[in-house]
Parts: sequence; structure tokens; C-alpha cells
Amino acid sequence: MKLLIVTLLLAAQGSSSIFRFEADGFWLNLHHFLYVLGRAQAGMPDIKRRAVANAPFDQAEGMKGLNEADRRAWQEAVTFYAGGLSKQDAVFTQSLIAVTHAMRVPPAASAKALKVKPDLMAALEKAAPIYRRLWWPSQEQANHARVREYSRLLEQHGNKVRDYLTRAYQVEWPKGGFLVNVSGYTNWAGAYSTAGDLIVISSLDEDTTGSLGLESIFHEALHQWDEEMMARLSRLSKEHQTAPPREGITHALIWYSAAEAVKSAFPDHVGYAERLGMWKQKVNGSFKPSLDAHWKPYLDGKSTLDAALVGLLKS
Repeated sequence: MKLLIVTLLLAAQGSSSIFRFEADGFWLNLHHFLYVLGRAQAGMPDIKRRAVANAPFDQAEGMKGLNEADRRAWQEAVTFYAGGLSKQDAVFTQSLIAVTHAMRVPPAASAKALKVKPDLMAALEKAAPIYRRLWWPSQEQANHARVREYSRLLEQHGNKVRDYLTRAYQVEWPKGGFLVNVSGYTNWAGAYSTAGDLIVISSLDEDTTGSLGLESIFHEALHQWDEEMMARLSRLSKEHQTAPPREGITHALIWYSAAEAVKSAFPDHVGYAERLGMWKQKVNGSFKPSLDAHWKPYLDGKSTLDAALVGLLKS
């Protein structure tokens, strides 16, 4: 297994170390599976989203034939998540983000290696042998299959997409590349990024394959530059006496930029925001006209970064 991991890492890095992948994060995968199942049990509003809708069915299929003791232990773990962690937001709730970071330990580590509260550790310790036996083999296999797909895409198109985005944002890509944690399930979106260089992507979500998958991993990487972009926008806002940057502007820039970058490699690519109708929504859609008017010309080399951002601020 160790040799396979190294091979996948090298294939994905190519000559430019764009991304590194962790496909064997047992505790991270268990945590996300319980998180998604807990949201389903708690009746959270996003449980029918495509990236998570199959989780309860996977659970039901795996639990067939379980003895009563194991069934009870597993259900107790799901209920534990449903009563707390699963009601939190994987992207914005700092306490949950801290828990997710704590799950990034070596695959062979015991639950005692997790720096989490005792009640969570106990729930994970009970669930771990059941998960390892019933769901982890197929989810780990899916993780590795997805990494192999990303490796091929990055080998062929990664440099072009990365260079497009570093030119647009005028920042340097990290020398060692971004680390992407691959998990069977993640959250309703199928991928997310938080502070502390945490990027997670689903291997079971069909929307993280092909050119959409390429857009997704670059999209999440761009979130690591949100603070820099917001600082620039805030400075320009003061210098040009515009209204403060609107909430959601950095995300809108990412939706637009990541899609255009992938289109430079796949001309027929339809970006996530367009595919999911996000530009038709009230908040996201309000940015689209000004992005077309100011950001697209900049991406095409007809403007400067500051001029494009000032145009967005004034719109």
C-alpha cells in the first residue's frame, strides 16, 4: 500500500508539484461518513444534494447482516454526530474544522492519536472496526481511482490551468503543491476548503470527475488565497472610495476564474456555476454582469488586476 501511495503522489505531482493527494486517510474518511449520515439523521436541509444523497443507502446496504451489538454501536456513533457535529458547517464552524484537522493522522493510528474530546474519541473508537470492515475497502478503492484520474488530468493539463490562475491572481503557487485529502463523502458540495491548508474532495461524487473535477480541485485551492484577495479588494475600496467589498465577492471570483482556467484546456467545458444555475441565483447572479464586464477582459489580457477589481467594486 505504501508503494502505491508514493506512486500516486509522484504521478499527480508530475514535474511541477501542483497537487499532492492523501487517499488513505482512514479517520478523515470515517469522520466525514459519520458527519454526512448524522446530517441525514438530523434532517438537515442539504441531505438530498447529489454529493451526499447516497450515503444513507450505502449505510443500509453495509449494515445488512450486522449483529445487534455492532448495529447498536454504529448507530450510536451516527446519533452522536447527529446531535452535535453534523449540525455544524464543515466550512465555517471553527470547532468542526478543528476536529477535521485532528483526523489527519496516519491511517494505522489508533483513535487515541486523535486530539479530540473523549466523547468523540469513544464514538469513533466504537465505529472504526465496523467502518473498516464494511465501508472502508470500497471507499478507499474509490479514493485511489479518483487520484489516478486526477493524476492523468494534471499530467496533461495541470500546468496550463495553474499558470492561468497564478497569472490571474498574481500569486505564486506553493512550491510543494497543495495537499488534497480525498474522502468518500465530504459535505453537500462534494468538496470544500478551509483555513489551515485543509482541502477535501469526494471520490464518490460524480461532479468531481473529468473537467468538473479539475475545476473543483483548482477551485478549492483558490480559496486558500481568499484572505489575500479580500485584503487587496479592501485596500482598493479605500483608495478609490467605493463601497466595501460585498459578501461573496471572492467566491464569485473563484467560480468565474476556475471555470475560465479549465476552459483554456477544455474549450467545451461548462463551469460549475453555470451548470448548477448559480449565476441565476440572487446573490451569486448579482456578480455575473460585472464579472463579464470587468473580470473577463482582465483574464483576456485587456486590463490590469487593480482596474478589474475596482470595476467590480464600483458595479
